[in-house]
Amino acid sequence: MKKVAMAMMLMVLATFAAEPTVSDVVAKQRYPWNGLVDITCKVSGIEGATNLLFSLAVVPDSGDARKVLRFWVMQDGVKTTNREVCANGNYRLLWDAQAELGQVIYSNMVVRVNLKAIGKVQLWEGGPYWAEMNIGADAPWDSGYYFWWGDTVGYKRENDKWVATDGSSSNFSFRSVNTPNYGKSIDTLQSEGWITSDGVLAPAHDAAHVHWGGDWRMPTSAEFSALKANCTTTWTTQNGVYGRLVTGKGAYADRSIFLPAAGYGLDSKLWYPGSEGDYWSSTPDSDDSCYAWSHGPHSGYFGRHSTLRVDGQPVRPVRGFAQ
Repeated sequence: MKKVAMAMMLMVLATFAAEPTVSDVVAKQRYPWNGLVDITCKVSGIEGATNLLFSLAVVPDSGDARKVLRFWVMQDGVKTTNREVCANGNYRLLWDAQAELGQVIYSNMVVRVNLKAIGKVQLWEGGPYWAEMNIGADAPWDSGYYFWWGDTVGYKRENDKWVATDGSSSNFSFRSVNTPNYGKSIDTLQSEGWITSDGVLAPAHDAAHVHWGGDWRMPTSAEFSALKANCTTTWTTQNGVYGRLVTGKGAYADRSIFLPAAGYGLDSKLWYPGSEGDYWSSTPDSDDSCYAWSHGPHSGYFGRHSTLRVDGQPVRPVRGFAQ
């Protein structure tokens, strides 16, 4: 079996006011080789810096940097997609290099451990703070990952196929057979732990909470409706990507977020990117066991829809409330 050869590890630091740093980065491939790479590092100086997430990239022989999707932060020996950095200290990351790169021999490999800041914006008094980008995105105009309702794995579009971020599938299809909560009533969703007693996705099935940790979560349908009621929306482009700029009113008129029209996944295809694309809320449709509520930017309007739970849609997280 071929294996990936690792060279000296390199760190890359983001720039923050509090000047957090990543140091002592060491990566070691498992022996005997099973496709996994253990990465240890030390984080310091994050006092005053908030909403920091780990981000990983690799540079093979070609010299072309590539974002790493399939890595986990180890907590008490358990791997988790929660990538939030809340405290100084030593961290261990686990990267599935085989799933990411395949069985390829590299004579040299550089691994970069980054800290990525996620901006948050409050758009009306008493409202939550909205993240400035989607789960899995690198910029506000990036679609990020697509999820079926209640999914926490997430899928990225690569070579016209849906690729799972955990390496479990390289040709996923958004269908009812792959959506285990499809057709389940509110009572069943609650008894099986999909939703809480408040009627929203439980933390274990909330993609925002699972991926970003802390008190990040998916918005409720009511919060999306409040977003529309308390803000103005304009169909526009950012970095060549169509979507809606959502701007606060009055004292909040200088604050905004951009929601790219990411389209949606159904079966093996991506439909209508650039002209429409809803975002999942954490609220199921109580009138139909196959649907949940989503809201999103279309070229002609910003709307609320009851959407099949099988659809692949982005997630825009929210965090906390005004104090």
